[in-house]
Amino acid sequence: MKRNLLIILITVAALVAISGCENDYPPAVWKENDPGSPTPVITAVTPPDTSFEGVGIIEITGQNFSSLPTENLVFFNDKRATVLEASATRLKVQAPVLISVASQNAIDSVKIKVAVQGAYLFGDYKKPDGSYHPYRLEKAAIEYGDFSVSRKPHAIDCDNNEVIYVASEANMAIWKIYLVGDTVKTEQWSGGTAVSIITGLKVGPQGKVFFVRNNRYIYTVASAGAGKTNFIQCGGNVYDIDFNVNGDVYGVGKDSVYCVNSTGTPKTHYTTKAYKGFTLTCVRVFNGYVYVSGTYTGTDASIAKEGIWRSQIVADSLGWREEVLNWKTCAYATGALTSFTLDEDGNLYIGGKESYDATPNYTGGNALIKLNMPSKVPEVFYGSILFPPATHMTWGSGNFMYVVRLIDNETAGGAPKIRIIRVDMDKKGAPYYGRSL
Repeated sequence: MKRNLLIILITVAALVAISGCENDYPPAVWKENDPGSPTPVITAVTPPDTSFEGVGIIEITGQNFSSLPTENLVFFNDKRATVLEASATRLKVQAPVLISVASQNAIDSVKIKVAVQGAYLFGDYKKPDGSYHPYRLEKAAIEYGDFSVSRKPHAIDCDNNEVIYVASEANMAIWKIYLVGDTVKTEQWSGGTAVSIITGLKVGPQGKVFFVRNNRYIYTVASAGAGKTNFIQCGGNVYDIDFNVNGDVYGVGKDSVYCVNSTGTPKTHYTTKAYKGFTLTCVRVFNGYVYVSGTYTGTDASIAKEGIWRSQIVADSLGWREEVLNWKTCAYATGALTSFTLDEDGNLYIGGKESYDATPNYTGGNALIKLNMPSKVPEVFYGSILFPPATHMTWGSGNFMYVVRLIDNETAGGAPKIRIIRVDMDKKGAPYYGRSL
């Protein structure tokens, strides 16, 4: 047995000697003495403690980052952020969507880490004592108030105390949403006996609520529980209204822009030739202009078929029509234009309808388009967290916008629920003049 084993060992040694010491193996990947690239270091994060998930833009400063965005991996817990810009000392990222529980509006103690290609270790966001710096991500858009499928919200406005007034299709009434401490309350405020949908609603002087129903009347409700009063009968149907700084009411409808003073007396620009052939469905007054949106069914090929226009208020008349946006040629418009409002800088936020396939399944689109002024450059706003439609909207007295999501087909596959969404815009809206009178 021992003799056989000896013969095998001698044979193996001989084969090794014959083959020589050379081989065709590839060079080793592991380099035992390679220290790797320098470890990334985070020295500051802006904002330092809190941002919005999905839409928040966060700046990370430090050392040993790569100037190529694709070579930097930024993690919020286990989710990767989108790296927008990169240099050796600065990263600009968009926060990931991290919250998976529908009822949860924020997540605390998030750990921020940076990995750089070639470096063996992470760079961590830490406090001076070496412990992790906890970060907070909040939802920028949350469901607000008890306005589910059964109540079908339509026109909406807000007073200076952040009380929301919402028209309901289900019982043809006006409801209100308000806070008591940290609790959101929803209750019927007025009405319930009307026979047509409220298409436009604004809080006006002395806290009265003004509204229209796509007929010839502008109505008012003076207080909770009170019935409606006919404010004025216009020369045609009125679909939406807004106030100017003097308390005059502007109404829009088919072919016309109406203006009525605070006592209900028509003014000289009761109608205007500038909007013949138009069906106007939304109006906002800002900085000396009347902004309107709608469709054009006339024969002039130079006029946009759907869009936003404005006319300057000159004394007791309106200037000629100026195109602000051609919705049909806007690259981000994925459905019909539904509504719009403005921020304090005069930029427009435009709501759009949703779309469906033939099944039908909900195929989404863009809920809000921001039109930057005066350049008139559009961009999708909060596209990763807002889902269309945005059928009506109003800005509160602070940074919150309230958006109505009244979908056309609530049974379509994948469709979001009918809701009112409160959106933190991180800035204030343009003045709603009626609230302050």
